[in-house]
Amino acid sequence: MDTTHLHIKNMCCDRCVEVIMKLLKATKYKVISLTLGELVLKGKISSQDRYNIEQRLKAKGFSFTETYNEKMVSQVKAFLLQYRDKLSVNDKPGKLSAFISGGMQMSFSHISRIFSQLEGVTIEKYLLLLRMERAKELLIQTELSASEIGDRLGYSSPQSFTTQFGKETGKTPGEYRLDPAPARIHLDKLVYQDIKQKRRVDKQFQK
Repeated sequence: MDTTHLHIKNMCCDRCVEVIMKLLKATKYKVISLTLGELVLKGKISSQDRYNIEQRLKAKGFSFTETYNEKMVSQVKAFLLQYRDKLSVNDKPGKLSAFISGGMQMSFSHISRIFSQLEGVTIEKYLLLLRMERAKELLIQTELSASEIGDRLGYSSPQSFTTQFGKETGKTPGEYRLDPAPARIHLDKLVYQDIKQKRRVDKQFQK
């Protein structure tokens, strides 16, 4: 059976999959599968079809990846979300480098170099940002203690989580929870917005 594989930027969670599936249901295109970063359609599509799909995606904040390296970065981000979520259910995923290189079947050093070049941060830093955004979500949406949240995110102790959270946000978990308008970063904007936010936090600590 002929298929068309399309790689999509800015997909970061199950909600993104739901949004794109809903968008494509209103079209003539038959979806075989849709995962974070990749769409598989039945049959071969024309350049006009590709353009039509991309216009619909752009209206929702998504777009196609154009290069091999961009596709690689999208796959890495999907694996990082899987890794973070495995930490949250105490499913020990092992070393990050082994998890990523095993999933992508290539050397971690090569993957890491390409990721840093395109994203401006290391894979390890990006995972940290993912963990921080998940921590913020749990602080806002649940009554879990800082200790329980740190444990869910794979921190070795409550103190290490609280210290890291303060370093990244400028607030303790308790202060963040009480904030009437707590700052959040959508995952597709994560790197660029966080760098700006982190610079502001660093300046505050330097005063």
